[in-house]
Amino acid sequence: MTKPRTGNRQSGFTTSEMVVYPMIVVTLLGVAYGFYHNSRIDDAVAAAVDLGLEQQAIIEEYFDAYGEMPQSEADLNLRSFRPEGILTGMDYRAGELGVPAADKSRTGTLRALVDMTEFGKRFEEIESGYLLIARAQDDDSIKWDCVADGVTPDALGGRYLPETCSRAEDDEDEEGEGEGD
Repeated sequence: MTKPRTGNRQSGFTTSEMVVYPMIVVTLLGVAYGFYHNSRIDDAVAAAVDLGLEQQAIIEEYFDAYGEMPQSEADLNLRSFRPEGILTGMDYRAGELGVPAADKSRTGTLRALVDMTEFGKRFEEIESGYLLIARAQDDDSIKWDCVADGVTPDALGGRYLPETCSRAEDDEDEEGEGEGD
């Protein structure tokens, strides 16, 4: 008669389990931190865009009163603007930043100045966050575009702009696609 085998049951972890399980946990923690960090950046940039959008009314009032875009920051009294969060200020230029031939009486650009050092070393050099470009239409209304600053060397990448800005860029892309048909 044979005796039933009673196997040696292993208690505890094997060496490979002691290596693999902590690696999985560390990887998951790294991914979770990345999502958290990116959401903090997204929230900060969205708040900065919202503050910038509040400045649109000043330009629209000036345009309604004088029939042209402001020609300098002094016309807008941007000094009274109180930045918050990553937004350190706004500067204004008549015309479209980076487009020398833009009609300066019908176009103006607000540029958001930001300080993103709290988000790490790769953001230390960032100075400009986004552009709000005002374009007077034929009916004297103003069309606004919120776009990434492609002119300033140390500008925040377009991928960090909130939906309000990316929607404006998507609309332009769709308009451009329809023109070629």
